[in-house]
Amino acid sequence: QAFTDRTPGNVVRGRFTSAGQIDIAVLCSQALVSTILVFRGGRTSSVAELAQGKDEEFLQVVDAGDVVGYSRALGVATPAYIRAHHAAYGGPKPPPMDHDGIDDIFVEKASVVWYWYRGRWLQLQGAD
Repeated sequence: QAFTDRTPGNVVRGRFTSAGQIDIAVLCSQALVSTILVFRGGRTSSVAELAQGKDEEFLQVVDAGDVVGYSRALGVATPAYIRAHHAAYGGPKPPPMDHDGIDDIFVEKASVVWYWYRGRWLQLQGAD
């Protein structure tokens, strides 16, 4: 869990792979490596894995320099959010959008949006 979470987090629901279904994205860590798992339609029979990274890459000093906290979290990136962040910060041009993206957040730093388009995950501009 990210150091800012007061309750269990890192599970989000959204329309990540199509406008017509609700998917579940979960940030999981195993052997000090975290991965986003996307359960299409909430089913365990259709799971995508993306954005694998070492947990140590998401550590930062928190609480006035006394504590190191894990700082990776997930959020829902609506098409409006994606367009606004592209307008503000640039980055890859978003494709035509009709569903949500997954906001892969480095808490209090920046984020990357993962957007499913034409059979693959695109990496789009998030917060900067």
